[in-house]
Amino acid sequence: DGLDQSYSINFRLVRGIDYYTKTVFEVWAEGIGAQAAVCGGGRYDGLAEDIGGPATPGVGFGSGIERIVLGMQEAGIEPPALEQPTVLVAHFGGATKEAAVQLTFRLRAAGIGTRLAFARDRRSMKSQMREANKHAIQTVLILGDSELEQQSVMIRPLDGGDQQLVKLTDVVAYLQS
Repeated sequence: DGLDQSYSINFRLVRGIDYYTKTVFEVWAEGIGAQAAVCGGGRYDGLAEDIGGPATPGVGFGSGIERIVLGMQEAGIEPPALEQPTVLVAHFGGATKEAAVQLTFRLRAAGIGTRLAFARDRRSMKSQMREANKHAIQTVLILGDSELEQQSVMIRPLDGGDQQLVKLTDVVAYLQS
């Protein structure tokens, strides 16, 4: 009402999941065909108890990204292009993985497109470099045990430039320069 959006109430609406209680809802996009529901959900009062938790009422929903994009395009809104990461953070599992996750978070928060190497413990550096090449990464940040001990990261440009050891506290500024 206050948002100037049209809506209708359908007392016969049924969602395909049986844990909903009372209210269910769907959000539809016009003009995208028979499968126009882009979001659906409802209230569930007994779900937490069913899986062993305390009585906790809740409301939830699910949506489909493909349908949302179709709805945006139908409305004349072009989804923004995803920027490809330019940096890969490579690590060797264990403590280096934890530090790599934290570094990746800091770089992304600073607006630096960063990919975290998907690595089981002790994945080889060679395979992580192949991952960087596969994704057209420009710079690899190597976080091994010795780098972690020095609170640093080895920065290796993949264009053939010289690699440099940079303090973890200075990495964002270094990459932005």
